[in-house]
Amino acid sequence: MRIVYPTVTEQGLGNNLLTVAKAYLIAQSCQMTYQPPVWPPTMHVWPPTKNGYGYYFPSTVGDKSRLSLFSYLFRIQRRFHIRLGPPILHFGKDHYGKSRILDIGEACLAYLKTMELDDPAKSVIVTTTGMWGGYAAIKRARTWLHDLLMSHSDTRRRLEEIEARAEGRLRVVVNIRMGDFKPSTGNFQEGERVVRIPLDWFIRACRMIREVCDCAFILVTDGQHDELLPFLNEIHPIEYLGQPYSDLLGVLLLSHSDLAICSNSTYSRLGCFLNDKPYIWFADTLVRDPSRRFGYLWNDNGTPMPAWIKAAANSPRMNHGAIQRCFPISYGFSLLPEGLKRYLTSNGRLPIEVANDLLYGEPVPILH
Repeated sequence: MRIVYPTVTEQGLGNNLLTVAKAYLIAQSCQMTYQPPVWPPTMHVWPPTKNGYGYYFPSTVGDKSRLSLFSYLFRIQRRFHIRLGPPILHFGKDHYGKSRILDIGEACLAYLKTMELDDPAKSVIVTTTGMWGGYAAIKRARTWLHDLLMSHSDTRRRLEEIEARAEGRLRVVVNIRMGDFKPSTGNFQEGERVVRIPLDWFIRACRMIREVCDCAFILVTDGQHDELLPFLNEIHPIEYLGQPYSDLLGVLLLSHSDLAICSNSTYSRLGCFLNDKPYIWFADTLVRDPSRRFGYLWNDNGTPMPAWIKAAANSPRMNHGAIQRCFPISYGFSLLPEGLKRYLTSNGRLPIEVANDLLYGEPVPILH
């Protein structure tokens, strides 16, 4: 018996799918069986369900029975220091950091090798959880994650309907995160989290984008109609406000976009991770390097990936006319970056010229 399973939590989709992807890659590299999780209730699924994201990824009776057994064996092993059945190990942040191996699956294989458990004939149960490792650790799981999201038939149907409405036009997907995020005071902090980006920043960005290209704006949000009125009245996006069970739909729309305008949330990050096209990020919450010309998504203490992954800021060159993977734009911007305008006027056909990506711990030139 060689099994790996992710321990999911009541947190949001972006957080949990990092854990799920790690378990999948461990299964691939270590010749183990991936055990799907049993999802707990969460405030992030609307309307509420007893099984949270299990609404989209239902558990079988076998899943529940196996995980109950594993939990029982783990408690016995931890409390009485005796083992009933295969050894049960937790592959965590410290094990990953010590490996100095970027891919989570290969890192776990090296960890099992130190205990002579890498042999496919030997039984072992491995658990994992958390966001540590970040997107760099799970890059090999992108296709699998996309297919997992697309496996929910109703979500797939709604996605196709929205994409048909935008057919033939550049798709700009705008993720406005509200919900449990607190309103901004306007005094933005580097590395700030769980804070709403001001609505007028999104409106100004969309207004300027519309001036240079023919595009369809698609709104992805957990906000309410009344609080979004200024955006709705001016931009007139394609939207699905008030529709139930849209959690996977928004991520898939972001992942299929030609350009994403992001909130500072794991939801936006997940959508961009599953996409290879450019995205716009709110520059004021990025962690600046000493030169103040480059920004990172996380600081060394708050990063979900080890510091050894983080790239130095002396490699990229400032090029205001380049098409970047990520365009960090500050709250007070008055013009779109020239590289972004070039990309938009090409109807999204020109390739990315500066590939630095916040998601992988790389520094991004801040142009405004």
